[in-house]
Amino acid sequence: MRILIWNINALVPTVRNFVHAHGGLKGFLQEHNIDIACFQETKVLSAEKLTRDIACIDGFESVWAISREKKGYSGTVNYASTEWSPVNAKVDCLGCGDDDIDREGRVVLTDHGSFVLINVYAPNAGPSPERPRAAYKYKFLEALNTKAASLQDAGRQVLIVGDLNIAATQQDVHDKLDREAMYPKHEKELFDRILTEFTDVWRKLHPDSVNMFTVWDEKTSARAFNEGVRIDYALCSSGLLEHVVSCEILSLPPKWSDHAALVLELKGLEPPPKGHAPCALSSARMKQFNDRSQPSMRMFMRKLPSSAAETDEAQGDTKRQKIL
Repeated sequence: MRILIWNINALVPTVRNFVHAHGGLKGFLQEHNIDIACFQETKVLSAEKLTRDIACIDGFESVWAISREKKGYSGTVNYASTEWSPVNAKVDCLGCGDDDIDREGRVVLTDHGSFVLINVYAPNAGPSPERPRAAYKYKFLEALNTKAASLQDAGRQVLIVGDLNIAATQQDVHDKLDREAMYPKHEKELFDRILTEFTDVWRKLHPDSVNMFTVWDEKTSARAFNEGVRIDYALCSSGLLEHVVSCEILSLPPKWSDHAALVLELKGLEPPPKGHAPCALSSARMKQFNDRSQPSMRMFMRKLPSSAAETDEAQGDTKRQKIL
C-alpha cells in the first residue's frame, strides 16, 4: 500500500491543478497509485463548503478536520480507498474535544485495522524572539505524544504523518540555516521525545542524505536555490518497520505548494474487513452528500481558456474500533 503525505497549502488551488494535470483528484491519486492520502493545510472554510466531488471521490472516502477557531485556516483530511476504509475515526482529538488544541483542524485519526494513522498539521511557534505560539505548540506536541503512546500501550501499531513544523536535526536544514536558533529548546526536547518512540522512516532509509528538504520559503525564492528544511514526516512504531518498503520525497510541480510530498510504501499489512459500514465521520455518511444535485467544485472555479489551462498545468497554482 502507498500513503501520500502532503501539506497542500490550500485545497481549492490544489484541486484546480489536479483538474488541469490529471482530470481531478482521483486522477492524481491513481497516477501515483495512492491508497491513502493525508493532506495538511487544506484551509477549508467550513464543512458546508465541501462539495460531493471533492469529499466523495469514486473509490475513496474522506475524513475532515476543519478549523472552528478561524475560517479558512489550517485543516487536515485523510482520503482512504475502499480497501483501506477506516473502521473508526476521530478528528481534533488530542485534548478534551473543546480544548484550544482541538479547535484548529490539526488532527485526523483513522483506524485501518492493522494500524492507526494520525495525520498532523502541527502549529508553528511563531517568529523569534517573541514566538507567540510557543506554549500552544508545546501543549500540542505533549498531547500528540500522549495520544500516540496510549495507542501503543493498548497494543496498536501507530503511524504519525504530516507537517510537524520542526526539523529533526541540523542535517535536515540547509547549511545557511541554524536549527539551534530556529526552534526553542523545549520544542526540540518535546520532538526528540516523540522520536525516541517513533522512527523517522525517511531518515532511517536515507541516513547520510543531505540537502533533501520538504519546504522552502517562497518569499525569498529559496526553492530555486534549494535552501530548505525537512519538516514533513512519516513516523512509525517499531512493529511497522518490518513492513516498510520505501519512503521517498515526491517530485511535484513546485508552484503547487511550498511543500514537497512524501510517499510511504508498506507491505504485508492486513486491510480492514471488507464490507464494513463507513465510520461515523466518513464522507460516505455525511448527509449533505446524499443530494446528487449539490453543486460541483468546478462551478466555483473560474473557467480558463485552453492556453491558460496549459500554463497552469505546467506551472501550477501559486499558491481496532474500541480502542479509539
